Amino acid sequence: QGECTPCVPGTSSKRGSDACEACGAGLYAANAGQGQCIPCPNPLSSGRGDVTCSFCMEGYYLLESADPDDVFRFPTKHCKACPPNANCATNTTLEILGVRHGFWRASLHTTEIHECDASDHCSGSGGVTDASRRRLAASDGAGPGCDLGHTGPLCEWCVSDE
Repeated sequence: QGECTPCVPGTSSKRGSDACEACGAGLYAANAGQGQCIPCPNPLSSGRGDVTCSFCMEGYYLLESADPDDVFRFPTKHCKACPPNANCATNTTLEILGVRHGFWRASLHTTEIHECDASDHCSGSGGVTDASRRRLAASDGAGPGCDLGHTGPLCEWCVSDE
C-alpha cells in the first residue's frame, strides 16, 4: 500500500486521491494537507496556488501598500470599493486605478474622478494592463489621462512645442 503525503500549502487533494491540485484564483490553502481550498473572504482574491488572499478582488482597489498578512487580517481596511467611472480589475491598486474615457483625475494618488465636460481630450487611463502602465509612464507631450498634445486639469491645456 502507498504512503500518503500531505499536499503542500496552496494545493489540496480530495479524499482518496493521490494527486494534489493547485487552488484556483480566488481560493487558498494556508496549511499542508488541506482537503479543499477555501474561498477568499470578501473583498479579497488570490492567484492560482496561493497560500493566502493578499490582494483585492474585481470591483475593489488596494488603498496603500501593506504586508499581505495585514491585508488578509483587515481586508476592509485595505480594499476599498471602486469609485464611479473607474475600472478596478482584480489586483488593482490606487496608483493603477483605471479611469474611463471622457474622465480625468489629478494624480495617481486620488480617487476623485471628474467628467471632462468642456474638453473631449480626456483619454482616461483605461483598465489595469501593462500597456496602460507603460503609456502613463511614457506620456511625454500629454498629461496623465489626456490625449497627446493636452495636459492640465481636465486636459484643457495645450502642450507647447517649445
